Amino acid sequence: MSTVYQFVESKAPPGKYDHLVLPNGLIHRSVYTDPKIFDEEMVKIFGGTWVFLLHESEIPNPNDFKTVTVGRRPTIVARTDDGRIVAMLNRCTHRGSPVCLAESGNTRRFTCPYHGWVFDSAGELVHVSFPEGYGPQFDLKSHNLGRFPKVESYRGYVFGSLNPDVEPLAEWLGPARQTLDWSIDKDAIGPNGVRVVKSIQMSYRGNWKHQNDNNTDGYHTPFLHKATNLMNRLRHGPGKWLSHVNDNTQMICQYLGHGHKLGDHRAELRSSWQQSRPVPGRETFSEQLIRDVGETMAAEYLELVGRAGINLVIYPNLFVMGNGTFAVFEPVAVDLTNIRYYATLINDAPPEINQLRLRFDEDFHSVGSRDDSDIQERVQHALTVIPEMEWIDVSRGMCRQTVDEKTGVVTSNKTDDTAIRGAYGYWKYLMNRDVRPTVV
Repeated sequence: MSTVYQFVESKAPPGKYDHLVLPNGLIHRSVYTDPKIFDEEMVKIFGGTWVFLLHESEIPNPNDFKTVTVGRRPTIVARTDDGRIVAMLNRCTHRGSPVCLAESGNTRRFTCPYHGWVFDSAGELVHVSFPEGYGPQFDLKSHNLGRFPKVESYRGYVFGSLNPDVEPLAEWLGPARQTLDWSIDKDAIGPNGVRVVKSIQMSYRGNWKHQNDNNTDGYHTPFLHKATNLMNRLRHGPGKWLSHVNDNTQMICQYLGHGHKLGDHRAELRSSWQQSRPVPGRETFSEQLIRDVGETMAAEYLELVGRAGINLVIYPNLFVMGNGTFAVFEPVAVDLTNIRYYATLINDAPPEINQLRLRFDEDFHSVGSRDDSDIQERVQHALTVIPEMEWIDVSRGMCRQTVDEKTGVVTSNKTDDTAIRGAYGYWKYLMNRDVRPTVV
């Protein structure tokens, strides 16, 4: 069976990182442990391609803003007076101080706390303190905040790039759009859209790519999450989520190009609600919902709660789980990563549904996600301190994966490394390129 990916990364010329990611599925430990490689990733990956910034609903009004981090770069994402969304580096053009110290808010002006320079919500310098000291030739426009040359939104998900030559966002998303559309359409039950609220935030002492790899790794589920699986069966009986993952499955993983990947569980998901772990308020909220709208309508609403059956990773930093949950990976150092989870609430849904979405969002991240972070820290430590063993193996599934000749999508068993392996082809493509991130 073919293992050639029909995406941009398959057409890349040889480069200096080829010896670290091998065609046989071996990846060198330094990809996770070398600070110099990490620093280059911040330039060539987080500065060279599209990076998820936020959801439009987080800044719905003119002059709303939120501060985020893009490959360690402090960044302000704001909606201007006329409704445009801009992304700008949170660094004063005068002496380098951040100009915004708040996490989010609404303001027409960002005033540098160091010397009082003032920028508008589009990042343009509108005032300097004591201007006489600069003379009449001082040009305000040449001192605007550094702005991302590319910012685009796809159905509410906002991405930015410091690479002015990056391909159009929809083209870059490619086949990943199909699953992203499915997830968005599932929540589109009325005209008023969604709103995003902050959920659990955590850090782990490991490389950012461990988390990126893990989210389409179905091989670990019955082993790493064994305690959760056992608790589910003992307390709630068989058939709850995570209790049935093995190698004999209809569930699949897919590599979707440009680093994007999917763990697709929907073939064995009969009901998001019925197969979800019980959470606090489950009976109370569901019974109230039945009283309010009747059993038939309540059953439809309740399918908006629980696991949606997808693990969609939009490379390099967005993880969409559906049914109101997504996460953002934030690299801090070669061995430190922040994970920021968010819950999406449906403005047209009954309040009981949004309460249950919040409770479910809290549930798995408080148990299973802790397992993931713990093992990733242990892996990072072992890779760092054992130089005699140089390689890790992501070759599982090479013997049985298939390639769609029309789309290039590579499909294999849920427990295979196919999606992980594909993403490292894109990693190598990005890292071998000469890219100079820039601002406008």
